[in-house]
Amino acid sequence: MRRLPALDVTRGLAIVLVVLHHAVLHLDAAHLLAPWWRAVNGELVLLRMPLFFCVSGLLAATAATRSWAVLVRSRLVPLLWVFVLWSLVRFALFRAVTPRFQPWEADSLVPLLLAPVRPTTGLWYLYALAVFTVAARALGRRAPWLLVPAAVLSVAAGELWVRAPFYVWHQMARCFVFFLLGWCLRAQLLRLLGSVRVGPAAVCSVAGAGLLVAHGAGWLRGPGVAGALSVVAVVCGLAFAVLLTRLPGASGLVRVCGWLGRRTLPVYLVHELVVGVGTSAVVALGVAGAGRPGWLPVVWAVLAVLVSLGVHAGAVRAGAGWLYSAPAVLGERAGAALEAVGARAVRPGGDGRRARGTP
Repeated sequence: MRRLPALDVTRGLAIVLVVLHHAVLHLDAAHLLAPWWRAVNGELVLLRMPLFFCVSGLLAATAATRSWAVLVRSRLVPLLWVFVLWSLVRFALFRAVTPRFQPWEADSLVPLLLAPVRPTTGLWYLYALAVFTVAARALGRRAPWLLVPAAVLSVAAGELWVRAPFYVWHQMARCFVFFLLGWCLRAQLLRLLGSVRVGPAAVCSVAGAGLLVAHGAGWLRGPGVAGALSVVAVVCGLAFAVLLTRLPGASGLVRVCGWLGRRTLPVYLVHELVVGVGTSAVVALGVAGAGRPGWLPVVWAVLAVLVSLGVHAGAVRAGAGWLYSAPAVLGERAGAALEAVGARAVRPGGDGRRARGTP
């Protein structure tokens, strides 16, 4: 099936929200943030990662038909490669320039060594994506059965009725249902995105924005309301992406968002380094006394995106594309090793019938 432009636009919008989120956090830690940004950022938590994981699940759902060896080679090794490699890069850079936000990341080697089981950095999305993909693939056709339990877990985590010992595990508990929604409802979502018209998409987009504003104003509160609003926000976020692709005057924005949506990994890996180091530099230079302009997070986010893409382009030209993509031989060896393990597991007794001469 041809990839819908709305999917790339959605990913582009989602990565911008992620970059903006980290810009807000780092500027806030440096006392450079206009106070109203905290409220805006607090409401966007209902949309940002749920939307990202929903689209990620939708795009990853093709892995349901792949063998484990192919899945390891084509998806899991690349994810874990960049997760481990860029965890080392972050540790080294933040060791030299400790950011005001999350200074613990470079305090010692302990967080780095525990990253495979307890990631504590902004790279946790990659870790969660690998775990979610394995879980959904292992469930197979039973994956839809887990939608309701995953939704209950998401609400319980969002309402703090259950608390994971670590932030990343807590976020994974909240977001797994959105990955599953994309994974299990891939065909339905693709049909919806391909058929919805401008009018309904516009109404849905406006309604979603209105609900987030109402929630931020305190008009929509109660047990489970935030979880329900996240589902609505994801649907409305997808509708907004479709709306952009259908509006004649938005073709330029669509091209930019779609282009960015196909390059989310380079932005995701580098942007917080840019934000963290840049904010530390501003504080060190004494520019912090210039005030807290409301436009600063937006400028910081745009700068982080541009620098991240520039770093990626420079790395590729310099022959360092391995910073963003695992060497092919690594995936091939991992896949071959898994196939060998599987072959040894079935070799001694086969299926139990051929050893006895039965067909």
